Amino acid sequence: MDYKIVKKANQKERYWAGGISKELYIFPDGSTINDPFNFRVSTATINPGEYKFSDFKGYKRLAVLLSGNVKLDIDGRDYFLEPYSHIFFSGDSHVNTSCDVECIDFNLIYKDNIELLDFQIIDYQFYGEPLSNKAINIYYNIDKVKHLTVNKNEYILEPGDTLIACGNNFHIEGDGKGILLSLGIN
Repeated sequence: MDYKIVKKANQKERYWAGGISKELYIFPDGSTINDPFNFRVSTATINPGEYKFSDFKGYKRLAVLLSGNVKLDIDGRDYFLEPYSHIFFSGDSHVNTSCDVECIDFNLIYKDNIELLDFQIIDYQFYGEPLSNKAINIYYNIDKVKHLTVNKNEYILEPGDTLIACGNNFHIEGDGKGILLSLGIN
């Protein structure tokens, strides 16, 4: 795979106890959340109430809150997230969440042997040059339409669309926020 764009309308939905999870990408291609996988990127709604996060033993996790306010109880310690705040935690942790209004978060679940080379919440023009060309780079568009050039081909990213690119030959223009991940695969 050189690159692909996953449109919001084509994301796989999966129900969990607290709402709906939308899979943006799972690696290797063709894996499922029930199979061993190297990493998975998703968004999820968290309905008002209290819920337990799924266990992912042997993995690390990153959660970025996109909307709302949420309390996470991770192994008995409370953390409060507001929009665009984030937290890293172990997939072995016992995590309970509670919120008063519907929230949305962005999630990365990755094996211990996967290296997270870069993680940024960006709101400016971005060129792929600083990223590793030996990594899988993921850009999730949070808001506003973005113009995207990958290998001299032009595309439009709507809010909720995701770019997955191997290597660094891409350029994103436009205002608004997005999340960038760069994952080293051995």
